[in-house]
Amino acid sequence: MCKPAKAVMLQSLFVLLVVFVLFPKAPAATLDEAARGEGEVVLYSSLNNEQIVTLVDAFKKKYPAIKPSFYRGTSERVLQRASTEAKAGRFAVDVVTSAGFQVQLMKESGLTQRFVPPEAAAYDEGFKDPDGHWVNVHSLLNTMAYNTQFVKPNDAPKKYEDLLAPRWKGRIGVNLLDPEWYVSLQRRWGKDKARNYLKALAAQQPAVRDGHNITAQLLAAGEFHVVSNTYAHIAARIKGQGGPVQYVFDEPVITYVHPVALAKGAPHPNAGKLLISFILSLEGQRMLRDQGRIPSHHDIDPQVFSLRNVKLQASDPRLAKEYGPAGEEFRAIFGAR
Repeated sequence: MCKPAKAVMLQSLFVLLVVFVLFPKAPAATLDEAARGEGEVVLYSSLNNEQIVTLVDAFKKKYPAIKPSFYRGTSERVLQRASTEAKAGRFAVDVVTSAGFQVQLMKESGLTQRFVPPEAAAYDEGFKDPDGHWVNVHSLLNTMAYNTQFVKPNDAPKKYEDLLAPRWKGRIGVNLLDPEWYVSLQRRWGKDKARNYLKALAAQQPAVRDGHNITAQLLAAGEFHVVSNTYAHIAARIKGQGGPVQYVFDEPVITYVHPVALAKGAPHPNAGKLLISFILSLEGQRMLRDQGRIPSHHDIDPQVFSLRNVKLQASDPRLAKEYGPAGEEFRAIFGAR
């Protein structure tokens, strides 16, 4: 290389050095700043209206430059709306919260994207997606329960298998609108044992109903002495209102998840990330706790009972496609259409 060329190269390097020294690279915008630049965020959720409004109002107060809006529907409708919009090439939603079954279907359909907020560190394994697409917002504990007017604590069932004792024949209530319970039992015991268990339970001549709420209410009314599968928080609420009901934790307690996820193609992705972080924060989780939900954050106990020393078995949304066939088999075993 000729001498003038070397001189030009050195001169160019010197100029670049001066530029870097005098004009250092501007720091990247923080998530807050980027979210403020987007100015709004859209949430689709199956939480009840009061809970959504409480969260959204608190978020708006904390981040006044961001305008939140929401659509409230059942988990099925949240899935349907997000899917329909995506097929039409219209991406309007930033954040979704729904039952684990529907969130998993959204993930498998390419409607969610990976986002692991710092707050996820406070959530136990099984309560967050291994691929980083969702974190559980609140939990639903599926438990047995008994009527305290007919059953003494020492005589109450402690494990699911206890319901097969002769003394419970004709005195059991079973909620058939619960394929996730059957799938979770299959995961715990294996399919053959779970199937044989349900057949033995059906031989106990139980009363069958559709729904966690109605099953618990009829238990309190004395229609049956014990139920095999209802939600612990419903039983706890009835008990708190003076009803003769007590829940039973068969550990690890089968626990359904209700996750939050960032939508694929979110028009306001940074504001969406900020909203997710807020919902999963101590502040957001306390708000849900105060409204009767069972928070998933491991530092916050629910109002109705303590989970500090209770082992939980989180349901696996990846098994969601098994719910349909499992539900049909479940109902067939009990002779229901």
